[in-house]
Amino acid sequence: MLLSFDDLDVAQNEVRRLLAAGQGQDLEVRLSAKTYARTAPLVLTDLDSGRNGHTVTWTAEPGGRVERSGLVESSGLVKISGGVALGGWRPAGDGRWVATVPEGVPAPRQLYVNSLRAPWARSHWLDHDDCKIGPEGMTGAGSLGVAAYARPSDVEMVFRVRWRDYHCRILEVSGDLIRFAEPCWTNALPGTGRVGPHWDNTAVGTEIHGWSMFATNALELLTEPGHFVWNSDDRTVTYLPREGEDMESAQVVVPTCEQLVILDGAHDLVLKGLTFSHTAWHRSDDGYVGAQAGFTLTGASGPLGEAGSHYTKPVAALTVRGGRRVTVSGCEFVHLGGAGAVLEAGTKDTTVTACAFSDLSSGGVYVGDIDPHPALELADEHNTVSFNTFRGTGAEFTDSVAVWGGYTRNLVIDHNTLEHLPYSGISVGWGWNQPEAQDPWLGDNRITGNRIVDVLRVAERQYDGGAVYTQGPQRGTIVQGNHIDRSEYGTTANDGNGIYLDEQSSHILVARNVVTRVGYKWVSNWAEYGVENRAAGNWTDNTITPAFSGAGSVMEDNAEGLTELPPEAVRVAERAGAGPWPAPVEPLGTQEP
Repeated sequence: MLLSFDDLDVAQNEVRRLLAAGQGQDLEVRLSAKTYARTAPLVLTDLDSGRNGHTVTWTAEPGGRVERSGLVESSGLVKISGGVALGGWRPAGDGRWVATVPEGVPAPRQLYVNSLRAPWARSHWLDHDDCKIGPEGMTGAGSLGVAAYARPSDVEMVFRVRWRDYHCRILEVSGDLIRFAEPCWTNALPGTGRVGPHWDNTAVGTEIHGWSMFATNALELLTEPGHFVWNSDDRTVTYLPREGEDMESAQVVVPTCEQLVILDGAHDLVLKGLTFSHTAWHRSDDGYVGAQAGFTLTGASGPLGEAGSHYTKPVAALTVRGGRRVTVSGCEFVHLGGAGAVLEAGTKDTTVTACAFSDLSSGGVYVGDIDPHPALELADEHNTVSFNTFRGTGAEFTDSVAVWGGYTRNLVIDHNTLEHLPYSGISVGWGWNQPEAQDPWLGDNRITGNRIVDVLRVAERQYDGGAVYTQGPQRGTIVQGNHIDRSEYGTTANDGNGIYLDEQSSHILVARNVVTRVGYKWVSNWAEYGVENRAAGNWTDNTITPAFSGAGSVMEDNAEGLTELPPEAVRVAERAGAGPWPAPVEPLGTQEP
């Protein structure tokens, strides 16, 4: 049965009415091609779900005409947007333009000008050798230039420590001391008990690994075209246009809504050909205290654990919570202030396929949760992420990854293309080597046929990861047939690994992968407590002796130090990724343009 609508809420009400009346066939909800602006997410539940083997599909009306919606021009696409149009631009001198943000719109972290992301203005990397970190704040307001900012309380400092990313708002400047909003600052410091001593060596200000930092959102920093600054008192944004941009006619969108669609206990549903765009991430005094892979430490108190079982998952445009037999197909996730899609809380038999993820502040797809021993109804399993493309995720929160799997079983991550990422590409597993993470709900996962190019980028200063990264004992897990090309770094301090079996990764098969032009080890199983791993039949040009430790772990029949890939390896590489095939593989030694 076909139904056509141009309003999401009207469509939902009619679908519910038909289902409640015992509708006994598949329903296809066709939406008119336009932008559907949301101030709150559309929530689909059991009441909106297919019945008796039938499905409910939400998709675009075929052959939609071009319409101007006030936000963007649509050409046959259904765009669900969490943004509002921002007009009224006026010159502000020095080539800058200013506009007033309407009341009720949260403080923006990004604008989108003619469909291009405009981030906050930022400084260069700041020399902090003489800065002192303590519970009261950080010294160096004068030498860092922060004391000269007209509005320091709108400024956010960003810190990078190995694999962790921190964003804390300045509360005030007192003499040479910079004080930060709480609880962000306490959560970011060593010795405060918020993360346990095991992770203190990657907190802000620790010397063992070193750290980097820069300032954002000060008018004094607005020198780069395509950036802006937010003034919380005047509720204005000041923007420096790119060459050729006319702010009197530009289409500018400011994100307001964090989530667009939530499937809560929904089942037998299909979302097809939809675009999710312009979501926000609402800054609070929690700030962003990155733990790993886009998870953060929030709140001033509460349960803690060194296995990361109480961290906060990134907010996402689409959340599937406890879903069954859900398919997300041919959708686009673009211009997001958080993550793309989250499958959680016992979601099973759900697929994200043939979708495109680009220009996301956080990660692409998150599958599973961080409780190692979930109740069966909350255990995620038999989910699939396949034939998707990920490009430019982690645009703001650079510790995030394109595809993350937590404590999950029978997860298939197959034939995806991942390109130009600041940190790791695919991450599966959790818990490190902590006692509470033993014998977890984890295993029989398949990371197969993916193409991962240009990850762990030096410019972002996010260290210690891999194109494919794993944690935890996961018997039956396979990493096979992937093509990994170019991960940066070249020292043990700033690891740029190809396939990284970290911490307690155990019982994993690494086979028939092609790993080229990586900065450090092509495969790493460094921990003695990562046992019974096997790397066999892989091809690489890498000549660095890999670490492969742990009882029962073996390497066999791998071709290393190659100057030319054999035909069989070329075939594997060309078949990797989301297509189209065949994709010609560059000869070893060439550089990407």
